[in-house]
Amino acid sequence: MAYWHMQIHPNDTDVEQINEEENEYWEREEELLEEKKLIGLGSVNKEEIKNFRKNLKINDIVLIRDRATPIALVEVDGEFEDGFRNDLTNLDWFRYRRKIKVLDIFNKTKLDIADKPLNDFPISEGILTLANNEAEKYIINWHKSLFPELYQTNDSLKIREVSISDYKIFQNFKIDFTDIDNKSLPIIVIAGINGSGKTTLLEYIKYFTNIVNNSDRNYLKLERYDKKVKDIEVEELRFNSLWNIKKDRKEESFLSKLFKEKTIYFSTGTDIEDLKSLIAEYVKKTMHSENLRPSDVFDNIRDYINKIFDDLSMLVEFNKVDADGNVFFRNRGGKSFSIDSISTGEKTLLSKILYLYLKEIKDSVILIDEPELSLHPSWQNKILKLYEQFAKENNCQIIIATHSPHIIGSAKSEYIRLLTEDGVVDNFSNTYGAKFSQILTDIMGVKNLRTPEINEKFVVIEDMIVDNEFDTLSFKDKWQELEDILGKNYFDLKLLKLEIASRRKDVQNNKK
Repeated sequence: MAYWHMQIHPNDTDVEQINEEENEYWEREEELLEEKKLIGLGSVNKEEIKNFRKNLKINDIVLIRDRATPIALVEVDGEFEDGFRNDLTNLDWFRYRRKIKVLDIFNKTKLDIADKPLNDFPISEGILTLANNEAEKYIINWHKSLFPELYQTNDSLKIREVSISDYKIFQNFKIDFTDIDNKSLPIIVIAGINGSGKTTLLEYIKYFTNIVNNSDRNYLKLERYDKKVKDIEVEELRFNSLWNIKKDRKEESFLSKLFKEKTIYFSTGTDIEDLKSLIAEYVKKTMHSENLRPSDVFDNIRDYINKIFDDLSMLVEFNKVDADGNVFFRNRGGKSFSIDSISTGEKTLLSKILYLYLKEIKDSVILIDEPELSLHPSWQNKILKLYEQFAKENNCQIIIATHSPHIIGSAKSEYIRLLTEDGVVDNFSNTYGAKFSQILTDIMGVKNLRTPEINEKFVVIEDMIVDNEFDTLSFKDKWQELEDILGKNYFDLKLLKLEIASRRKDVQNNKK
């Protein structure tokens, strides 16, 4: 199903004659659509006729308009007709026709879901045009308000639970991806020290249909929306549910096919080749469908990408695509360069987040291994918000494996799943907004937040302070050594000075 907009019968001289009387004009348009149940062209433009005959398909949705004012929303219901030899009474300009169903007649008081008047249609020129960007969103909003059930897919997928009997590090292992109300989470953040199995878990999920054995304890509990019964179905993907056996013929099951189709895995590598092709295709599609100049298309796409990454204050932005399909970005100074020349961190962002948007991924499970690679800490703090927004907008579930305390600290506590060395899952209730030092020690198992050499010196100093040895020559020598390395204004040294002053005061009071 595609979405189009069409200027209503532009050569209808009768309409032009009564255009001064608005009520009569609208009645005439409704009559043409509701009584004749036809849309048509009087143009002799070959490209328009080709579009009307071949590219406009049965079941496509067309917004009928008079310039920027909508008239009706219709569905194409018949093949192309040439009425040259037919009786064209009252339709003397109307040679090329398609039968339609009228879905809705425009009402000036009708509002779309964005609470914007429907007569504020963003396109006012062209005869028959394939909708894109704002025009497409506008038409979808109107159609969706009439038939919301058509926009609930029957193949959406989320994971509620993973069970592993014996796979590499995991033995008799279970992990749950639901919240306290037993609803599937949109985001899951898998944390843990090296060797705890974060990547292994992602790979087990992605390649489940290839590596699973027939143990009853190996399964994925999946959630999907069934449009037929209009309800959520929970099913378990197991060894014995991967295939259907029909007269000695093994056929892959629907659930297995759905799982493989709807599970996307981003490993730790950064590959932008697919992204370059997607950007080039997006430019070509937009240019063709909206009949815009290349510079206008580039401006639209630039605004679209900048809006996605607005919170990150990126130093580069999309510039253009040349005639050979090469993609260029530019810096704040306006200097243009190939997308291959942007930083590794920027490639990490674009190759995953922008890829998901341009690929229009929906209703899927997305697995991402270490999304923080090559990202500045300030970006790591904000990256999870971008993924969460995408997941909620597109009915996806995103499962992330990470070492980043910044990502963990920015995740809601219900999203965190900590893998321990023993293959046990720990749920933390106080991670959101925690200090990075606490996340490093409590969640990620870091014993020392300083380099071992400096940490040992601090341990000696702290022990001497506890023993009230802060006025000895030995202490003063060790203190001076730390000041020479770290500087007098080092924060932890300032704290220790306060501790020394407090203890010195206690010693003096005890002497009294």
